Amino acid sequence: MGLNHKKNVLLMGHVDGLGGAQIAYRELIDFVKAEGHNLRIINITDDKNGGRLTDADLVLGRIEHKTPGLVDKVKKYRSLLSAAKQARSFKPDVFVSIGLSNSSNFITRYLSNDCFKIAQDFIANRSKEEEIWNKSRGSFNGIAVQAPSMLDYWKTNLTDASDVNWLPCFPAPPVSGVLRKQESGEKQQIRLAYFGRLAGNKGLPLLFNTLTTLPNRQNVKLDLWGKGEEETNLKKLAAELDLDSIVSFKGGYPADRDGAELMASYDGLVLTSTEMEGLPLVLLESMAYGLPFMATNIGAIRDCCIDNPDTVLVEPDQHSISEGLSKLINNIKTGAFDPVRLKNYYDQHFSHKVMADRWRACLNNPKLFFNEAQ
Repeated sequence: MGLNHKKNVLLMGHVDGLGGAQIAYRELIDFVKAEGHNLRIINITDDKNGGRLTDADLVLGRIEHKTPGLVDKVKKYRSLLSAAKQARSFKPDVFVSIGLSNSSNFITRYLSNDCFKIAQDFIANRSKEEEIWNKSRGSFNGIAVQAPSMLDYWKTNLTDASDVNWLPCFPAPPVSGVLRKQESGEKQQIRLAYFGRLAGNKGLPLLFNTLTTLPNRQNVKLDLWGKGEEETNLKKLAAELDLDSIVSFKGGYPADRDGAELMASYDGLVLTSTEMEGLPLVLLESMAYGLPFMATNIGAIRDCCIDNPDTVLVEPDQHSISEGLSKLINNIKTGAFDPVRLKNYYDQHFSHKVMADRWRACLNNPKLFFNEAQ
């Protein structure tokens, strides 16, 4: 592969839902198209239509995600085999799997040695003994972690990390003209929001228990936007803790401008993850709209808090979250957070241009890109 010429690029990822991995995959598809590369995709989806209709002409294959029975597993194997053969015929120069998976490892077997194969990993601080990590390192030429701190972890924990570098995940591009308003005077009512899945790793019981200890908690409102397997348990806990007047379950959140304006209407965002995070894209969206946040020091979250006065980073325990929430509320009340400053931080560190430059360098010469990480 020569430097700076247009390439055959094959991408593979999940398309079901609105999670960070799905958004990152869709945005990377749009980026590679905009760069003018010859693009094809393999979608992991249980939607028989195969994913976004706008990309139908690019799809080489559809791989089933959930395979509960033997018949489903046979179907998935056939889908994998068909997609792998199509991928081999396409002759990609670069193959990127968004996420580690046995399915993407399977596809690599059918690609030539001239194809540079990259697997993007969203999970920080994996064990180097983890099976999927080792299988993926054996199948791919490069592992792309999501943020610099994730790369530092592997440089410390691997004897040879020459096949690891960091590549960001593209968030949905921010809607233009949307920014949280800086209100004058001290605020009395504090409106906080959580955007994301109602899942076990998000630490929401810790957050609920912290809310019960706040002085003047009646002046704080928390809206939860999202759905998930823990919704019933969380509603029950909110009732047990007498938080029904403070915590509201809002369901799925809107997309596009409606979603952006909704996010910017709040005073602050909270994310109290306790495990299994990379760098959540919701925090990048929050910064893009000038919305300050409190988040726990899990995964690569600290990467977006470095020298950033409009964020509060805490450890994932009850005492730290309590102190952090009090600091968040106090700074909101006194107007210490600056939406314009936070938006500028986003532009300098996490904007589409900053991310595009890094992806462009990788696609132009992936072998050099991964070697340079050392």
